[in-house]
Amino acid sequence: AFLLSEFFGLLCGEKLGEGYTRSVYAHRTDPSLVVKVETARSGTQNLMEYTAWQEVQYSPFAKWFAPITLCSTNARILLQKRTIPAQKKDYPKKMPNFFTDFKYGNYGMLDGKFVCHDYGTHALMTYGLTKRMRTVEWWE
Repeated sequence: AFLLSEFFGLLCGEKLGEGYTRSVYAHRTDPSLVVKVETARSGTQNLMEYTAWQEVQYSPFAKWFAPITLCSTNARILLQKRTIPAQKKDYPKKMPNFFTDFKYGNYGMLDGKFVCHDYGTHALMTYGLTKRMRTVEWWE
């Protein structure tokens, strides 16, 4: 337990957020990354995000996703590019059909582009990588 605590302290900086199954931390030595840690034993959002990124990273759809740079073998720890908060005027009225959770906090700006950084729940298996867009209602 001591070694795990030491490793966690070495990798994880300030806690940036928390969801149902994960906590998100600033990466202590690389400010361009966040560390997502699954906190629920049955959590699968890191695995879902990693799998989605593996499918989209070389496609034209990658522009909508914050890239994942590394994922642990069991997907309990994931490193992802860090976004900055978007202003409400930057949120598009239409989004790709494969996104499902339109909470403002799940999206941000990366290198001047609007991206999703929380895609642990999505509809890629239902709709696939479709160009179809849908009108969305953003929520707090």
